[in-house]
Amino acid sequence: MRPKCKEQAKNRKIFGYVINAVLAVLLIYAAVYLLRKGTIFYRPESQKPLGVLAALPLLLRPRRRATAFELAVHDILVLLAASSFALLLTEYVVKGGIVIGNTAIWQGYVYHAAVFGLVYAFIGNIRWTTCIGMGLTLLYALIDHYVTVFRGTPVLLSDIFAIGTAKNVAANYSVPVEMSVLQTLAIAVLFCIAVWRMRRVATPRRWQFITCSVLLCGWLYGLNLAGNSFGFWQGNLEYSEWYYFCRTAGNAIVEQPDGYSADALAQITEEYNGTKEDFRPNIIMIMNESFADLHDVGDFETNEDYMPFLHSLEGKENTITGDLLVSTFGGGTATTEFEVLTGDTAAFLPYGSSPYQMYVKRETPGLVSGLAAQGYQTVSLHPYRATSWNRQQVYERFGFGTQLYEDDFGEDDTERLRSYVSDRSDYYKIFEVYRYKTPDTPLFMFNVTMQNHGGYIPDENDNFTQTIHLTGEYAGKYPEVDEYLSLVKESDKAIEELLAYFSEVDEPTAIIFFGDHQPNVPSAFYDDLLGNTDGDNAPEEKQKKMVTPFFIWANYDIEEQQDVQISANYLTAFALDALGCSTSGYDALRLAAWEQIPRINNAGYYLPDGSWLAMENVESDTLLAEYQMMQYAQLFDVKNRNDAWYEP
Repeated sequence: MRPKCKEQAKNRKIFGYVINAVLAVLLIYAAVYLLRKGTIFYRPESQKPLGVLAALPLLLRPRRRATAFELAVHDILVLLAASSFALLLTEYVVKGGIVIGNTAIWQGYVYHAAVFGLVYAFIGNIRWTTCIGMGLTLLYALIDHYVTVFRGTPVLLSDIFAIGTAKNVAANYSVPVEMSVLQTLAIAVLFCIAVWRMRRVATPRRWQFITCSVLLCGWLYGLNLAGNSFGFWQGNLEYSEWYYFCRTAGNAIVEQPDGYSADALAQITEEYNGTKEDFRPNIIMIMNESFADLHDVGDFETNEDYMPFLHSLEGKENTITGDLLVSTFGGGTATTEFEVLTGDTAAFLPYGSSPYQMYVKRETPGLVSGLAAQGYQTVSLHPYRATSWNRQQVYERFGFGTQLYEDDFGEDDTERLRSYVSDRSDYYKIFEVYRYKTPDTPLFMFNVTMQNHGGYIPDENDNFTQTIHLTGEYAGKYPEVDEYLSLVKESDKAIEELLAYFSEVDEPTAIIFFGDHQPNVPSAFYDDLLGNTDGDNAPEEKQKKMVTPFFIWANYDIEEQQDVQISANYLTAFALDALGCSTSGYDALRLAAWEQIPRINNAGYYLPDGSWLAMENVESDTLLAEYQMMQYAQLFDVKNRNDAWYEP
């Protein structure tokens, strides 16, 4: 080789060493930076080992003529480092490194290591394994990050089934590109480049098999050390994100309840009987999107009452008012919808599941099919896209005869607030359906509104002006809350018009109104109201964020009630009974259960004295066991269930 060529080769070699050194320094600095974030900084028992694992392959590079054994060992070190960075980057970008305990940290590490181990087992190339594994990590972490930003809860398996719904509403959110996202992307790319630049031959295939065996043994040992504990009622702050996702996904299958049999079903069916009444009023049920009274969470001041009409209904003639406990926060509308229409509870389903996409796979007897059998004209109304939450198929399986969606609203005569159909225009469509319904036929209408849907960042280009503002200590601090409360004020006005209209009709008519969940306004606002951060709250304290208002109103005589405490699964049974309508055996069972367990959701339940218990502490002598059996039969056991027993 000519001297000049030798000199160039030497310079390239030196330059390569410099680049590798710079990459190593940057990645070690990045690891230190991530390890000092959130609660990981206060966990030295985990912080130091993670740091060592992240740095080892950068410092202990294989020799140019390394043996197969040395190459295999280095593969393992790279996979361990990749798992460390994957864990740290995911926790950082989603929740700033907040993981409650050492056990949770290592549970997350083991589950991240499983991803890289599986990729390595299929590919056998450490460079490609690192890039693909880190790419999968980034994809999950960024999806989880933005789902948490928009909805306030982490991504779950059910969100995969709801991808169509997510696409429908995504256009109404602005996607911020925070510094944390850019830092996460940069660190992941740097790590992949550093691994890719490690000049070395591939590990021989036989040693790859040995490496995979060692990894499997190490994974099983690590899993044994970290444990596999999990509480579904706890939030994702208690666990690492990837571990939380995998554990909720791993419980998506619903198993038969203890003691379940055809004989047990028959016995329960005989024990509980509904009532048959000739009275058939029009029933209009409205689930209002993100409608909540945030004073249920804590105290704050505004320039004026944001729901004066709703508050005025308390104690009014022929009106029942109270609070509804739901199983979802900031999103997951269809979960509340499912609980109300079927009478089932999310407490008996895997945490984070989406019943509409996962469990309603056939004709399901219940409220809708029962009212249709009574001769009701059954209509669903949702002023948005028909593809959301698989509603078209689900509504057909429930027994709705007619389905109306956004396309059924005229462009010229439909009012929109921001980009959504307003509650006022939504209710005008209800008036229209009522006017043109089949004569002498009672109407059952289920309406899911859209006006208050999330995405509350004020936009000067919107066709909406805020009228409600926080005052006092929160004045000007949370513009998203001002936006939300101003929307609620518009909803309140529309409710007044709704009741005014039906108070003038001749036919007996009842309105059942409730909110599906609380809004995903800034979590800091909730923290201020609760007096601490969400991670500091006990599970019972978090239930304040799972409450929405409800009322039942009729233009005929019903018994007035105030401050009724109930959960979504009981609502239709309670309403049919209060309105003097026919009820089913399933209604009778749920009303009996309501006496023992007044409120229940996927986290726990309340006793009549107001005390709260997690679902794992359920009392054996309550009716919940019978309730769970009948719910399982309704959803999964077509052969042994008695369809008529579920229908009012």
